[in-house]
Amino acid sequence: MSAKPSFFDLHLHTEFSPDSTISLEAYAQLAEKLEIHVGFLDHFELAFVNRPHHLNYETLPRLLDAFDRTKATYPNVSLGLEVDYYSNNASGVAEFCDDIRTDFNYLIGTVHVIDGLAVTTLEELNVLVSRIGLPPIIERYFDEVEGAIQSKLFDGIAHIDGVMRFIPLFPANPTVNEIWQRRTLELGKLSQRTGILIEVNLRGLNHPWGKMHPSQSLIKELVQAGAHFYVGSDSHSLSDFEEAAPKLRQVHQFLREWGGFGLPGSLRELLEG
Repeated sequence: MSAKPSFFDLHLHTEFSPDSTISLEAYAQLAEKLEIHVGFLDHFELAFVNRPHHLNYETLPRLLDAFDRTKATYPNVSLGLEVDYYSNNASGVAEFCDDIRTDFNYLIGTVHVIDGLAVTTLEELNVLVSRIGLPPIIERYFDEVEGAIQSKLFDGIAHIDGVMRFIPLFPANPTVNEIWQRRTLELGKLSQRTGILIEVNLRGLNHPWGKMHPSQSLIKELVQAGAHFYVGSDSHSLSDFEEAAPKLRQVHQFLREWGGFGLPGSLRELLEG
């Protein structure tokens, strides 16, 4: 692989996430074949550190050791961390990020949970909808993402409109669609003003949403407003990663043509070199 690869997939989940079993080395081997620089981006959820198979302060050193071993053989790899943001524990998230920042090439903020339930899983989203309704869920999700951006704790924000993953399975609701477009554009522009990258997340293509997060039309509008993006497949398996590679290349080419491509954290030097 080239010492300076042209393509980057900065959102791969490994065996250190509760929803993947793939080793860092296995991804790195495939990445070398595909000529893609990969960034490992496992979950860190302060609200769930006591759950089995979730990263915590005791298991983080194992992730760091595994990365060091992998990078010794495969130099075109990077280490990030996908950190859940909670407005009701913003100080705890800030303290955690300050503690571990120097161990990682980049930190990515994300929102998965409203009232302790994941909006990115259909079962838990259904429970939330029955309790408070769909429009309030969408608004509260975007409120949390806004808090994550305003905190300036992160180099980028993952799946900025990830709450939409299963929305097509619910009855059509013009209010929900209006909230999604308006709030996604507002938060994208806030990201641009604060210098925080937005992720083009490919995982929505494999869910009922059927679009990237954010969608291509919104990406174009945000690029024109000056926003910059990095790209992540949000893979949880080797097949996810390999199948996403052609689309990943297309998105990179589009962002470069439109002047909206960026890299988070210490990876920025790869653009400047």
